[in-house]
Amino acid sequence: MSIKNIDSPIEQRNSGKGNPNAILHIGRPLNNRQKKLLERLPKFDSVTTVRKKSVSMSDLAAITAETGDEFAMFTKGGERLIIRGNSNSVNVDINRAKELSEQGYKWSGHTHPGIVADFATPSQGDKDILKLFKQRTSVIYNSTGYFRTFDKE
Repeated sequence: MSIKNIDSPIEQRNSGKGNPNAILHIGRPLNNRQKKLLERLPKFDSVTTVRKKSVSMSDLAAITAETGDEFAMFTKGGERLIIRGNSNSVNVDINRAKELSEQGYKWSGHTHPGIVADFATPSQGDKDILKLFKQRTSVIYNSTGYFRTFDKE
């Protein structure tokens, strides 16, 4: 058995493009879908609505790896509402959460910048807001794509 081309390793089949961990650790770029989403969320408190199938929490983790900012995602029917935060939070207080819940949104999840599992630990504010959505759980993704499900308790 011989290796035909040692210069075309497995990495060429899996470039890491769009992968949160690869973006963070080896400087791979966002994929085209993620780039387009980020263009629609240029600064703190930007909001956009997209089709449900066009974005996942893993995409938000990749964008967090790229920007160092938090992002939150809310889902209603076939659409997702995305809000850009900063390095410490997303501007969703109790009143805004009530408004989103009354509009029929569920809190799909949010991101926390960072590379260790502790960055995916929910704050008391996260738990308080989750209670308003009348749902048991949500998720937090960190910059590597690691996620943790949390509940309102």
